[in-house]
Amino acid sequence: MGSAENKSPSRPSSPKPLIPFWLWAAVAAALLFASYNAYESRSVRKSIRQTQLALDEQVELQKRSAQDLALARREAIILTDPRSVKIAMPAAQKALPALQATWHGAFGILISGENLPTTRENRAFQLWLIPKTAGAKPIPSLTLRADADGKFHMLVQDPPDSRGNTKALAVTEEPAGGSPQPTTVLMWLGAVPSR
Repeated sequence: MGSAENKSPSRPSSPKPLIPFWLWAAVAAALLFASYNAYESRSVRKSIRQTQLALDEQVELQKRSAQDLALARREAIILTDPRSVKIAMPAAQKALPALQATWHGAFGILISGENLPTTRENRAFQLWLIPKTAGAKPIPSLTLRADADGKFHMLVQDPPDSRGNTKALAVTEEPAGGSPQPTTVLMWLGAVPSR
């Protein structure tokens, strides 16, 4: 029998990892970078939305300011133009203050007064144009409530009839949405001058 060969026991070699460490590190860095980008993207989108909302509010504010300025100019023309006609509107009851109307052929009617009584929440003052034509029914116009201080300021930009066809302006208290015909007694009435 031959002599057995002396073999030193061999150590099992450590297996090489299937995915190297540097690749794991690269994947982790990529995920971290992607998460950061997603966070930044959300932050930027949120900032853009907030900026857009602020811009929209500014645009609306400018529109309202422009509309208010246009109405103020229109009212100034109605009150100051020599072609405008002043119409006194005395109250039917002594306890009520008088109203003052001014009618401009191109810019409309402005009616104002102070110390008016407050109407119930579902009621308002309605303007009527009384036609010159005999037997014609009053023509309904706008409704408005006096403010908390009793101030009344109504601008009718497009009156439903011309001054030449109108005999008088009248105001009654009606439901807040207005009525097709007066449902209460006249509270104010003013004759429209013929000129």
